[in-house]
Amino acid sequence: MSTATSSAQHAQRHPLETLGRVGYGVKGVLYALLGVIALDAAVGSGDPEGQDGAFATLAQQSYGEVLLWILVVGLAAYALWRVVLALTDPEGEGDDIEGAGKRVFYVVSAFAYGSLAFSAYRIVTGSGQGGSGGGTEERAQTLLGLPGGRWIVGLLALALLGYGVYQFVRAYRASFMSNFHLDQRAVQRRDLIKRAGQWGLSSRGVVYVLTGVFMAQAALRADADEAGGLDQALGTLQQQSYGPWLLGLVAIGFVMYGVYCWVNMRYRRYEGQ
Repeated sequence: MSTATSSAQHAQRHPLETLGRVGYGVKGVLYALLGVIALDAAVGSGDPEGQDGAFATLAQQSYGEVLLWILVVGLAAYALWRVVLALTDPEGEGDDIEGAGKRVFYVVSAFAYGSLAFSAYRIVTGSGQGGSGGGTEERAQTLLGLPGGRWIVGLLALALLGYGVYQFVRAYRASFMSNFHLDQRAVQRRDLIKRAGQWGLSSRGVVYVLTGVFMAQAALRADADEAGGLDQALGTLQQQSYGPWLLGLVAIGFVMYGVYCWVNMRYRRYEGQ
């Protein structure tokens, strides 16, 4: 009886798992691409690119259109999976404050990755221009134009800063390792998986903290031009003392985060498994 119930539940979860695993795989490709582009900027004289710039660069390559369509589908799948996590709570986060907070984050994450999927779609269909544009500034300008806009942007800045700190905490504690159900072969590489996750999460923490600072400046000065996204955050690192080294470390961290996403694709533990 219990075995049949477990099998039925697993069959019901299977589509959700597929969305999540496909999404993690494509998310890993995106971060690896961002890391390679940033590393090229660190060792060369170019400027680092954000996501839109990475999409535009990819579009110019052989098979770029095919890869962009893969990103569109994969990022959309990941966004949909985050919506499912928020609405149905298949991973048992619960209704307490911590669980509710995670589910709210899932909604925000779904919006972010859905926006990335749409950006890639616009570039691959030729309905939008790629490159490091004013996307973040435009969104900040829209928010500032709303009633209480400066407060909204300020809250967004706090959320970005908080999420950046959260990435550092996860990296330090390596709490993400409990999400994995490693087979015997993967267990032998447990330390490598752990280090890749820590390096990748720390790099994301740096970027989120910097974008949070930019957003806070936009709120304080009521100036959307102060807001900045990934390309501005990486550019800021590049302009510091030992900038190429700092940018290179974060770039490698992005590649490591891509590896971490691929580990999630293969070994992530889902509720009930």
